[in-house]
Amino acid sequence: MASCGGCGCGGKNKSKCKSTDAGRGAEAPRRASLQTLPRQIVDRILARCYQSQLMAFHPKFYKTYRSFREYAQVCSNMRAAALPYLRRRLIFERYNLAVEDLDRASLTHDELRAAKKLPPDIRWLSNMRTVVEERGFDAVAEVVISTCDRYPGPEDVLAMLKQFGVDQHRWPNVRVLCVNNKSDYEVDDKEGEDGAADWIPEEAFTALARFLLDAFPSVDSLWMDDNRCRRVGPRNALSSYIADHLAKLTRMHLRFSYMPAFGVKVLPAHITNLTLSVHSAYDYVDIPRIVAPTLVTLTLSAIPLNYLWDRFCNSASNSGGGGVVEFTRLERLDLTFHVPYRSIPSGKADDSAASSVWDKFQDREAAAGSMSAAAAAAAAAAALAPPAAAPADDGSGAQKDRSRLKTVSIKERSPKYSVLRTDGRRPRFPRLRHLLLNLYPGRVRDFLRDIPVAQLQTLRISGDLVAFKGLRLRGLTALHSCTLTYFSGYRRREWPHGSRFMAKVLAQGPHLRNLSVTTCSEHPMALPPSDHVLCTGLRRLSITAQVSYADLPPLLRRLPHLEFLDLQRALLAKPPPQARTPDGLAQLLLATDMQPISTSLIEFVPDVLGRDATEETVFYNIFMLIARIPSLRVLKIYSFYSAQFFRELLPLFKIHQLFPHIRHLATLECSD
Repeated sequence: MASCGGCGCGGKNKSKCKSTDAGRGAEAPRRASLQTLPRQIVDRILARCYQSQLMAFHPKFYKTYRSFREYAQVCSNMRAAALPYLRRRLIFERYNLAVEDLDRASLTHDELRAAKKLPPDIRWLSNMRTVVEERGFDAVAEVVISTCDRYPGPEDVLAMLKQFGVDQHRWPNVRVLCVNNKSDYEVDDKEGEDGAADWIPEEAFTALARFLLDAFPSVDSLWMDDNRCRRVGPRNALSSYIADHLAKLTRMHLRFSYMPAFGVKVLPAHITNLTLSVHSAYDYVDIPRIVAPTLVTLTLSAIPLNYLWDRFCNSASNSGGGGVVEFTRLERLDLTFHVPYRSIPSGKADDSAASSVWDKFQDREAAAGSMSAAAAAAAAAAALAPPAAAPADDGSGAQKDRSRLKTVSIKERSPKYSVLRTDGRRPRFPRLRHLLLNLYPGRVRDFLRDIPVAQLQTLRISGDLVAFKGLRLRGLTALHSCTLTYFSGYRRREWPHGSRFMAKVLAQGPHLRNLSVTTCSEHPMALPPSDHVLCTGLRRLSITAQVSYADLPPLLRRLPHLEFLDLQRALLAKPPPQARTPDGLAQLLLATDMQPISTSLIEFVPDVLGRDATEETVFYNIFMLIARIPSLRVLKIYSFYSAQFFRELLPLFKIHQLFPHIRHLATLECSD
């Protein structure tokens, strides 16, 4: 019997998930179990599960630990693979049980706010006792201190660590320290509104930092996410730990509300992996200079363009001057930019006229790099205004301005945070392989002038119309994976640009293996002619855009190696009248040329939640595709029509003439 689409219900939850087996009426092929799989395959599966818990985003580590305890009880193969992970991480995770045990989905917003303000019932979950019983101190490589509710008092954390007896044992192999301090602003900030008397004293943080330094002296990788509340003060809580331990760190992943105090003017040259993220881009100017040649991975979030390369130097002794900054070893560069406020006309103006004029001034500003938002807004208002010679009298003697543009919403921004300076120091990346640019505020083609694009293997870009202007993708001949996200707006001029953008993306060469395209435009997008689709080597394709189901067959015929297709927000083609019932749809399919449009596609994930979705259109579009994909093994539908799909249309699968290859379909996963 086929497995239940991965939901874990074992086929019992009929309303949520159903499975159909390829071998109904014939014996299905015998499948491998966890006990018969090669050990290296099981190891890779569990490694993927373990690594999916990103330290920087407040995962529940103890829940993962419990999951691995369950994995270890499945079979000998799983136990052997899971035990190293059970012993690898020492966890101290704090929960407020007064909130944790509530069913948040059933509470109104006001009820949830009231529940959060209940006196906290604090409990620390830890696997410390198991580590002590097994004398597994040498196996511990990572230590996690994480909170899942209010900002923790450092004195409480210190008392907890002493109560567990952390300082009574030696931890010679602990290399990673992860500290996640989560703040519920709705509670924490209210508690600090009475003034500085409520601030947590700096001495409390210093004492905790000293304890951590003494207990885990071998830490060389620091993951710290401090989502601070007002009670912490102007600097990060554990700045003293960072400053005192900086000489031993090679990896730092730091996410803060405010930039920590490092205590040095230049970061040590032995730091090879660096992530810095702040909630305020203005704090970026306060970080020390960073030695570029030793970096292997670099991630910077919420940064202004102006200070980008000025923060780097070629050596610890050479922290100033111009010229080239050499990123000798850098393989991965991940940048998320600070997006300044955009000024837009508003009021009673004609939208299309206002947009047209405003676009001109935005383009002019981007080209010149000097016009301020206020000046551009004033110019746009003047351009939209009627001739000044015709003021009208409203009958009271006052003159009434009949300009179509009544108001202009202005949010001031400084050009220094949004203009890439080209007369300063420039970077060089001889070994860069992975480039990720998120929320890019300028033209990406200007940024790529410093990038050896022919050697890139991974490229991810997100931005608006300006970011993708003039971007050429054909020179990226080593590219294997490409993710492009186009944030569209209301402007009429973007209507044809979306289709051109899609054509440019699909015109990449056969070297590309994975492609993900997301557009937020509400306007329909046309796929390019099939002979313009050059990415014929694709294995995985994800499209989130207003493309039509009717345009998919020519596209799939051009992708002979495609194995996975994820289609979101696509437009459903209108079915003919005779296809609006199951019987009529069956007759239409029997009378249609069912020549395969793909003999490689294994998994199809269609989204049928669009505004034009009805039962008839959903069923027609899905069946017209899958009936011509004999290689399909997995179909995942997330729709309001799942129950209806199985009730009325599952019998169609039994008509051999309709789906002669349906015996190969191993999984149907549908969720309402």
